[in-house]
Amino acid sequence: MTNHPLPSVMRATWVGLGLLLVLGSFAHAAANVPEAHAELYRGLNSALDDANSKITGTSDDWRPVYSVDLLAANSNRGPALLRPESLDTVRLCLDRFKGMGIQNVKFALQYPMLRPDFPDASQYLAFYKNVVQEAHARGIKVMPHVTVLFSDTPFSPFKGIYKGLDLERFKREYRDMVRLVVRELQPDYLGLITEPDTQARLTGVKELNQPQTVVDVVQFVLAGVDRGTTLIGAGSGSWSPPTFAKALAEQTNVDFIAIHVYPITGRMLTNAMQMARIARANNKRAIIDEAWLYKILKPAGGDNVAAASDVFRRDTYSFWEPLDKKFIALILKLARTEHVSLVSFFWSGMLFGYLEYTPELERLPYRELAQRHNRVVYQNLQSGTLSGTGEYYRDVMLKAPGN
Repeated sequence: MTNHPLPSVMRATWVGLGLLLVLGSFAHAAANVPEAHAELYRGLNSALDDANSKITGTSDDWRPVYSVDLLAANSNRGPALLRPESLDTVRLCLDRFKGMGIQNVKFALQYPMLRPDFPDASQYLAFYKNVVQEAHARGIKVMPHVTVLFSDTPFSPFKGIYKGLDLERFKREYRDMVRLVVRELQPDYLGLITEPDTQARLTGVKELNQPQTVVDVVQFVLAGVDRGTTLIGAGSGSWSPPTFAKALAEQTNVDFIAIHVYPITGRMLTNAMQMARIARANNKRAIIDEAWLYKILKPAGGDNVAAASDVFRRDTYSFWEPLDKKFIALILKLARTEHVSLVSFFWSGMLFGYLEYTPELERLPYRELAQRHNRVVYQNLQSGTLSGTGEYYRDVMLKAPGN
């Protein structure tokens, strides 16, 4: 395990500082929320407070591996990854992450990008080998996620990737790509199916949203794989029932159960805690490998959590910063309480900058809004400027014993 004990006095100082930072900034910024989002803001703030009250018995001697998504290496970017400047951006991100105290980066490396029949597969493989090399050179671990492309959505330029795909073909081709990733990249961690509902919806293979099918796929993929030192896991979003975690923990030889946390209302935070306990009860690690505050109060059961551009566009606005910090504090508290081995926050661009809200931005298509936000993020990456959210996460990491 990579976790380290926290002496209680030092931990109390660290956590106390975090709460002061969060609560102080919230009091200052709440008045700046535009009227169009004020009700949602108040509701999410109340939901965060309620969720915080449900997490009790925080462990004094547990600290997770701190991680973020390396979005510059996300395979949904497709051909943009092969531009010469993309690897330079990866290096810049890794330098900034290293300075913050981040210990691991996660990135989507999605089926079928490395298959020999996929256009430019060898170039994509070379790119990801460079990503792993650059991260390891800085002492940062890597966690690729071999899931599926967000084809036919605003998040990716790919179209029609999964037309005609069936379960048996998916299993064979997915297994081959996983083996290639383990063999060629030798990552520290590897995530397999981590949002069954999302992968079922994107591929059209509806069976993937059934716990026993996920177990069968994972067992098929892992049979005969030489893992070396790579820790391999699978799981689900906390908006899905814990039956996925239970089936994977009890019926497969994964090393960890992956938990995604976005919405925190209803049973979703309780589900995340239950999933962590299921993992521990079966002698497996629990990892929150993806988390960010979902800016909606009543998600429709999980049907559109992962690909809801109309929701994710809200994340770019700076008035959410106090709640983003409260969410980070909440997830890290959950990690200490439930002995979660690693915590990774998804929208890492928000650690460097937000957009100032205007009604005009609300009318922009998602991709154009994202491009504007990316320009702000890149400028701040170059200058080494962090947002208040980034400063908060940095301070948590750098003030933790052992850093």
